[in-house]
Amino acid sequence: MRKYVGERIKKLREAQDMTLAQVTKLTGIAEDRLLAYEDGSAVPSIGTVIQLSRVLGSKMAGLLHGGGTVSDSLTICRSGESLAGEQGDTEQSYAYSSLTRPGTAGHLMEPFLLSFDPNAKQGVPITHDGQEFVYIVDGTIELFYDGRSYRLEKGDSAYLDSSLPHTFHGLGDSVAQVLAVVSSST
Repeated sequence: MRKYVGERIKKLREAQDMTLAQVTKLTGIAEDRLLAYEDGSAVPSIGTVIQLSRVLGSKMAGLLHGGGTVSDSLTICRSGESLAGEQGDTEQSYAYSSLTRPGTAGHLMEPFLLSFDPNAKQGVPITHDGQEFVYIVDGTIELFYDGRSYRLEKGDSAYLDSSLPHTFHGLGDSVAQVLAVVSSST
């Protein structure tokens, strides 16, 4: 996934006749970080993908999956068809797997399975367009949202406005699994 996301970021940036410096100014992403995304040596977090999609004039799914080839009305993602096992941006403390088939077009929500290692450093709070719904499948996480901290355990859920600063961190002795559904107007 990392190579293809980076290629799409670069192609969209070039198609818009934008320099790295221009994208950096509009997103706040450091130029060396943007280069790392483009060359595939780093994977952007979900929030970063949303930021880049807004600046580059693409839907979030366009950066993650490329052009759409699957019907908007129903898509089924069989085990092994998703983009799995990527570590998010090093400024975040999670790995994510997309739960949508590559090539899915027209969806307003993006579902992910997030894995939070309790031994990872705490992520930097981010903001982005849209809303998020998270459901704790297994383990325990700490949600930092708009300056407050919340402990969420297996079976708990949260629905949040993503435009306010937020991040998650694993707690306990084992990796926490979280189903996250992210929506964005772009």
